Amino acid sequence: MIFFDIDKTLLIGSHCHFYSFKKAFKDIYGVDVTLNIHNIQGMTDKQIIYYFAKENDIHIHDFDDIREKIVYHYKKNLKREKIKPLDGAHEILDTIEDMEIPTGIVTGNIEDIAWLKLKKAKFDDHFSFGGFGDEGCKRSTILQIALNKAKKIYNNINPKNSILVGDTPRDMKAGKKVGTLTIGVATGDFTIENLKKAGADHVLKSLKEREKFIKIIRKNMISCEYS
Repeated sequence: MIFFDIDKTLLIGSHCHFYSFKKAFKDIYGVDVTLNIHNIQGMTDKQIIYYFAKENDIHIHDFDDIREKIVYHYKKNLKREKIKPLDGAHEILDTIEDMEIPTGIVTGNIEDIAWLKLKKAKFDDHFSFGGFGDEGCKRSTILQIALNKAKKIYNNINPKNSILVGDTPRDMKAGKKVGTLTIGVATGDFTIENLKKAGADHVLKSLKEREKFIKIIRKNMISCEYS
């Protein structure tokens, strides 16, 4: 099983995501929030929502209300997004599909927003489930959620035989905590050294390093039958 992060791992160009947060907080609570979180990369949307609430002395009575309002504003501004796939991502996913290895998503994005981004970059055909940023505050939590979903769909899913691919130290630390192999890709805001320091088992400059990626899979994944 191979799980992929979305932003700056598979695609780039999302600019309206946090604008939607600001609009949602303004609509519901009448507050102008600012994106002033240090090292936001790899945080889940749920974690960010509660951070904004705490910083602005807001008590969130119904999480679904703010989540749905964020999704509403994101959909409203989707045409403004300049989302495009990162070089090598489609080729990697096509190869994994040919190898008959199942894939899932582990992202800090709210689920509805995640699927919109994947569809815009033409990745949605490769994925049908995952762990999402409105399901938990910690990255390790949503990875475990994704694994639990995988166990209901496929046979013989084991964290030790699974791989998490991401671009942030939080991805790498989540994989270590849950027990998956981790592959860091330095296509975001962190260097190869940053990802190694966070505990990545392997690090690539980008997904354009297809042969190296496939070599890692063949070396570390135990062949399993999925049904």
